[in-house]
Amino acid sequence: MERWSNKVALITGANSGIGRCLTECLVGKGMTVVGIARRVDKIKALAEELKSKPGKLFPLQCDLCNQNDIMRTMEWIEKNLGAINILINNAAINMDVTMHTGEMDDLRKIFDVNFLGLTCMTKEALKLMKKKGINNGVIVNINDVCGLKVPITCDRPVSPAYICSKFALTALTECLRSELAQLESNIKVISISPGLVETEMTTQWLRENPRLALKPKDVSDCVLFALQTPDTVLIKDLTVTPIRETM
Repeated sequence: MERWSNKVALITGANSGIGRCLTECLVGKGMTVVGIARRVDKIKALAEELKSKPGKLFPLQCDLCNQNDIMRTMEWIEKNLGAINILINNAAINMDVTMHTGEMDDLRKIFDVNFLGLTCMTKEALKLMKKKGINNGVIVNINDVCGLKVPITCDRPVSPAYICSKFALTALTECLRSELAQLESNIKVISISPGLVETEMTTQWLRENPRLALKPKDVSDCVLFALQTPDTVLIKDLTVTPIRETM
């Protein structure tokens, strides 16, 4: 990871789970990390914990449902750090609603965070990379095995809207890769698709339905592996599940 030392990474959903683990890892390897979340208290506490590490964590409040928050985040990064080299789209939400029980506001919020907010953040990150002449940046999308193929046989508590948002992310990732290739850009777009992960989103369910689950570090290690490849090598899609998961 020496090539990324002193470079800047932006991680969404950095306050818990996979995002928190990635933040700890990258700061520990000497990167400057901007960690964002709708509630920033946990990231501020983490920044204090990581003060002795080689890198530095900047906690910022940002609601992905709010385009103004996204624009403000990018403006802060440009003003204070110059640019970003890595964007990790990790934030995602799920709600216990179905197509019959959910309100449109519930469905809209899931898509606002998992897809539309992610798309806006990616678009603005690419604009900043282009403006600063960064042609070897990396976009990492944390997807889900539930968003990769049909028929859908997901045995986890995820809503139809969540699954649809992840299918949309799969399509977006492919479209963005194609667009960047046509522009002869060397910016990488990497998709990491985990199966069941032990996070705040699944903790209660796992208590009631004990089974093997990935740890956030398992997914974080996959991201680090993909980031360490040479500029000429792209790991397009990496799927990681607990052993015996049948998705």
